[in-house]
Amino acid sequence: MGLGEEERFDLVDEDCRLVGSTKPRSEVHRDGDWHQAVHVWVLFHDTWRVVMQRRCKHKDSWPLMWDISAAGHVTAGGKPLETAKRELAEELGLEFPDNAFRYLFRNKQEFRGEFHGKAFVNNEFNHVFAVTLRQELPRHAYRLQAEEVDDVKHIALSELGALLREGDEKHVTYLAGLGRQGGALENAKYTELFRLEREEVEDSRWVEAQVNGCRAYYLDCGDAGLCSGD
Repeated sequence: MGLGEEERFDLVDEDCRLVGSTKPRSEVHRDGDWHQAVHVWVLFHDTWRVVMQRRCKHKDSWPLMWDISAAGHVTAGGKPLETAKRELAEELGLEFPDNAFRYLFRNKQEFRGEFHGKAFVNNEFNHVFAVTLRQELPRHAYRLQAEEVDDVKHIALSELGALLREGDEKHVTYLAGLGRQGGALENAKYTELFRLEREEVEDSRWVEAQVNGCRAYYLDCGDAGLCSGD
């Protein structure tokens, strides 16, 4: 993609099947076309906390609100895994090999609202990945992308789940809504993940299976050169 050229997305139908055409990002969010994105959650095995990023004030949606560890659109011709790797590296400066990314599930998201005085429609399928590390990363391990990310924090899954169920206004709308949705299986899976208290992991077969699937890539923060910062 050339300098200044607007990114394009592959359009999909309501079953996430490619329809064979692309559109620029701005038109997709204007017209409400279905497209694909990724959600990447970085989890710490020792504390059962996750990384969240605060979106910068210039974002075209949900500015200065807390969001997933890293997220982004699957651009035309792209694939979910390569997108997940790219977004985590670009937004937080964290680079991992393919086998560090555990595919959890696909989530269907529908949103209609307004930001910066403009209508914004987001109909997308989110491919949800987890990267599980053995211990929490120090602050200097992160290299934040200034035009995308304002800050990062670590928060317990149980605390995040409580905030989402309460509809906390500091978190992006599509996350807060997960705590109140119960119909679609995909959203139910997401809700189950955030409901967990750490001590309840063994009682949740679904989440236990997902988290155990990540165990092959538990890391010390130094294993990937992440502690060699400032």
